[in-house]
Amino acid sequence: MSEKLPQVYTEIIINASKEKVWNVLLDFPNYPTWNNFIKKIEGNSNLGGKIEAKMFPPAGLPITFDGTICRNTPNKTLAWNGYMIARWLFEPTHIFEIEEKTENQILFIHREEYEGFIIPFIKFMLPTLVGKGFEVMNKDLKKFVEAN
Repeated sequence: MSEKLPQVYTEIIINASKEKVWNVLLDFPNYPTWNNFIKKIEGNSNLGGKIEAKMFPPAGLPITFDGTICRNTPNKTLAWNGYMIARWLFEPTHIFEIEEKTENQILFIHREEYEGFIIPFIKFMLPTLVGKGFEVMNKDLKKFVEAN
């Protein structure tokens, strides 16, 4: 049995269909119009696609990283792996999950799992550094999707 990876986990209820939320998540060019956390994301959302994202955590400096789409299940899960400096040092997997509650209501889960040598030394900081940004994006997504 494998040990559960350290992670930052957030969620929010959104009053919209899973398809509507999914379409907004895949519309990378429009992220800057509604998203105050991931203000830039470019690339291909297909499985194996390469992306570049620029994140603006509320409690830190902007972070730019390259990633590879590792999960793409339409209307359900989008995830990418990235790393900073070297995979053995710090390798996060950024995950968006959609759980349908009713036809026009979903639970949006926004989380990140972590692997790498540095994680035991920094995992206590991740909820503040990263989690606050996830909460900002979740609220922005809810506001945008429910208004349009």
